Amino acid sequence: MEHDAQGELAPLIGSPEFTRMVERFQASTGQRLQVFDLSGKAHTPVEEYPRYCRLLQERKACPLYFDREFLRRPTETMAVCCAGVGHFVAPIKDEKEEQIGAVVSPAVKFAANEVEPLAQLAFRLKVFPDELIQAAEAVQSVDAEKLLGAGELVSVGLNLLAEMQAREKVRLTLRRLQAQIAESNSQMLCQHLVEAVLSLSRADYGLVLLMDDNGSDLASGFDSPSTQTQVEAKRRLTAGVAEWVRHADRSVTVPDIGKSAWCRYLTEDEVQTGSVLGLPIPVGNGTATFGAIVVGWDRPREDLAEPMSTLTAFVGEGLHAILMGRKLIQAEQLALLDLQSGAFADRYLQDLLEREISRAARFGHPLALVVFEIDGYELLRGRHGEAGLGRILRELVGIVRAKTRKVNTLARVRDGRFCLVIPEATREVAVSLGQRLEQALQEHPYAAVPSGEIVRLQLNTGVAASEMGKDDRVTMLAQAEESLELARAARRRESFKIPPQA
Repeated sequence: MEHDAQGELAPLIGSPEFTRMVERFQASTGQRLQVFDLSGKAHTPVEEYPRYCRLLQERKACPLYFDREFLRRPTETMAVCCAGVGHFVAPIKDEKEEQIGAVVSPAVKFAANEVEPLAQLAFRLKVFPDELIQAAEAVQSVDAEKLLGAGELVSVGLNLLAEMQAREKVRLTLRRLQAQIAESNSQMLCQHLVEAVLSLSRADYGLVLLMDDNGSDLASGFDSPSTQTQVEAKRRLTAGVAEWVRHADRSVTVPDIGKSAWCRYLTEDEVQTGSVLGLPIPVGNGTATFGAIVVGWDRPREDLAEPMSTLTAFVGEGLHAILMGRKLIQAEQLALLDLQSGAFADRYLQDLLEREISRAARFGHPLALVVFEIDGYELLRGRHGEAGLGRILRELVGIVRAKTRKVNTLARVRDGRFCLVIPEATREVAVSLGQRLEQALQEHPYAAVPSGEIVRLQLNTGVAASEMGKDDRVTMLAQAEESLELARAARRRESFKIPPQA
């Protein structure tokens, strides 16, 4: 039985989530996606075709329109028309995992155009070979890996949208969450999860923690919408309970925080009343855990069975959406890493600062930055090469991460400069932490090659701080740059000092 393609594709094409997905793909690759059903009928406006495509269409040889198997794909791929010309294609599937259509990029040149297959096609179409070869060479060139990388996120979003459309009986909270996941970045996704669990449990604050395949923290989100008091202590409480839940792989309920020695320890006795519960987010077969949900109430409550049952049902019904969201986070964070050093890339830093400034303004918290700059970076590059330099930078990143809190984020701004974002920290805290890290980084023995010469680094350190999110991203980075210039000047003055005579 044939699918009603128009009826199934129309809600997807008309959804704001799909529009945002297409816009993100275009911003990343320069290519605008189009939607086709499996008969080759376009359901969105089609871009103007290059001459190569027009030659094939006029002779009814374009596989996109005249080969019914061309759009049938099990996963995202580069579909070849001839030689190095083709389209990015990703399948659109329904709730039964059956393909009902495809998203397709305009024709692109993604590999070398070999003369022989183009000549064979030209003879078959009765086109002089040079004419077809020149038309193929004129097709826009793209990086296939970049196209496929952006396309993987499209496939994740399409799966989420299909899941959202198929589950009509899923509660409104979960359906809204799935829509949010389809358009979220790695940080906002966990915030959407927190908002959903707070809505369902009617808790006063909560935290969601997701882990990667190695058991390390992948992303977390915390919210306390009902009150701005004791926010930092409540975050420590929920984070500590989440750590226990994910390691023990079992739920926990604390009806009265005041009677729990562990909870009092986590909050440093700042939170003395209330209740808290936590539950794991299991892998499909329930044999392992890849995250935890923890919620708390400002008043003690004896009956935690009802919110536990609600959240357990939420995890069960929404597990597929959460798993797909986790995959989206992993794909996005991989794209936002600086591969040479292992720190986050500058693009991630810019987005993170916007979010942290907004959060600081919302909760009335301070926010601080510490910027490190390796003195003589180009000399290190010339002496040890990119491979040796990468080894040094990865050691530096490892030291910073080992000596700072998990909530702090390290990003590589450019070359030998790194920025550490410190939420809920004053300038005094940033200065103290910067001094400790600078000393540790300068005293550490680095090795550009295993068992090679020991390298010592000299660093310049700058700080910036904002009270309650009053300064924007540009202002904070300008503060850090000014502080860094002062540190450079101080180091230059120190280097010109004449040592005292004996």
